[in-house]
Amino acid sequence: MAYFSHQDPGHPESKINFQLAQMEIQRWSILIDDPSVDASSLVMELKSITGESRRFIAQAIDAIWALNSLPILRIVVETHFHIRIPYLARIMQAVKQAGEDLWPELDRRIAEKLSPRVPGQILMEASALAGLITKWIKELDPNFTGKKKGLSGEERSLIFRHSEGRTYFSGDFDGVSGQRFQKALEALKIKGGSLADAFMDFLEQKTAVKVVQHLFTPLVGGVSWLPGAGFLSQEESRKLGEMKSRTIDMDAVALRVENGYTPSPLLKLYVMARDGTCRHPGCTVSAQNCQIDHVIPFGEGGLTVMWNLQCLCSHHHNMKTDKRVKAAIDVMGRVTWIGPANRPVVTEPSGPLAQEMPTGQWGQTLAARMEASLKRLRNSLERKDG
Repeated sequence: MAYFSHQDPGHPESKINFQLAQMEIQRWSILIDDPSVDASSLVMELKSITGESRRFIAQAIDAIWALNSLPILRIVVETHFHIRIPYLARIMQAVKQAGEDLWPELDRRIAEKLSPRVPGQILMEASALAGLITKWIKELDPNFTGKKKGLSGEERSLIFRHSEGRTYFSGDFDGVSGQRFQKALEALKIKGGSLADAFMDFLEQKTAVKVVQHLFTPLVGGVSWLPGAGFLSQEESRKLGEMKSRTIDMDAVALRVENGYTPSPLLKLYVMARDGTCRHPGCTVSAQNCQIDHVIPFGEGGLTVMWNLQCLCSHHHNMKTDKRVKAAIDVMGRVTWIGPANRPVVTEPSGPLAQEMPTGQWGQTLAARMEASLKRLRNSLERKDG
């Protein structure tokens, strides 16, 4: 039986989780039942009735809007009561970016993500699901970019301030432009130098610069993924795709077995693009800012292969190294964590190379078959190594 970690049928806390979510959602469904009422008056009345902040009331309005607009999501939520008002509100904030003609398809995909695949799976962070919804909209709508205005209210800005012989400047750019600028400065930086020194070299045209970026593009459909910038729009995917100078088949990298402790750059890229973020439960640090960890330590016989590597931020890497938590990984890239409470919690990869599996018994059976096949391969490699 598949369930999210906070729905564990063997733990009494799960019953409390269910009841709290049920009461909260039912309460606000009753309070917000007339979409034609004046919004400002409604907020004033709800504040006086509930004592909640305006921010929470705004979240509640978005949450009930989500339930009323996404019927499949409503069925899932009112069956399990496993998510609460702020989570629902974050879903609706992301869905509102799309035209209403796309809502039925988004509804189906959201409900799928809110259905667990394995026992003890951790619920995806609301911010991560919102990011995934934005990615889906980019796939479905060729004109959607997902770009937000910066702090200045414009899509991009560069501000200079000169004072007492010094110049201070700050910029606000889209993720793709920001990544290209950083990569250009890193390419110019000499050993022991700084990005500021590289910037001066760039201004003085002392060195030619060649920017190398890795763009992950699906073989069929979808949109491309740029480390640090995330999933791109269809137009950005097309433009950057036209700039490529080399194509690498990442499927071949997935089967690579390497001899040393440090993974090759390509294997690191594969693990980073599979995981998307730090794999510790609840952590959303970008994989680009993580370290590569051997799930079974290299010194204890762990191999440098895709199915024994994961992305961890420095904090959670230290926790695992200090043995405050334990981890195990399967062929699908799912990582099972066990902490002081001795309760298994499962995280799934979220990057563009993560393999999607359907929910239900068929998906679990196929996953088990694939795991058994890879286990035989592991054993064969370990015997050869021994």
